[in-house]
Amino acid sequence: MDPLALPKDRNRGWYLSLMAPNTKGSNFAWLDPSRLYCNAQALSDCVQDLLCPFQNETIDLVAGIDAMGFILGSAVAATLGKGFLAIRKSGHLCIETQSQKYSDYSGREKLMEVRLDVLKPGVTAVAIENSEGGKWIKDHYKYSHCIPEELQSQIDEQYLDSFKSFKS
Repeated sequence: MDPLALPKDRNRGWYLSLMAPNTKGSNFAWLDPSRLYCNAQALSDCVQDLLCPFQNETIDLVAGIDAMGFILGSAVAATLGKGFLAIRKSGHLCIETQSQKYSDYSGREKLMEVRLDVLKPGVTAVAIENSEGGKWIKDHYKYSHCIPEELQSQIDEQYLDSFKSFKS
């Protein structure tokens, strides 16, 4: 089967099966979402799922954290016709910033920074893992995610059943 072919039923989160497992080792993320991005319908459906909780909200600006957040955040911003703010690893912005400690998907501590001149109160977030940071986000902010309830435990264990049929 063509890995970019559309399934007959496009249920919420169907596009997650396009993601590939890490085959390179612990220095890399546990999955590679790039096939999701390469499939126009998958990317569109993912963005729509991420926007569902915000249908009746006024959104001024979309922000995203490093890598996956840059891609999905800018896709959400483009869909809404809004601007996009990149939240970067410390040391990458050449303007006045505010920094915050952050633990990534692997538990590595990082220092993230954001420019201050475009931020306004009213932050919401996208959180997919039930990690310490993900739970904190879910407890403190309105949030969105694209993980169906039946797949959440797989996401938390950092292994999707769809990886069994992955062919590199």
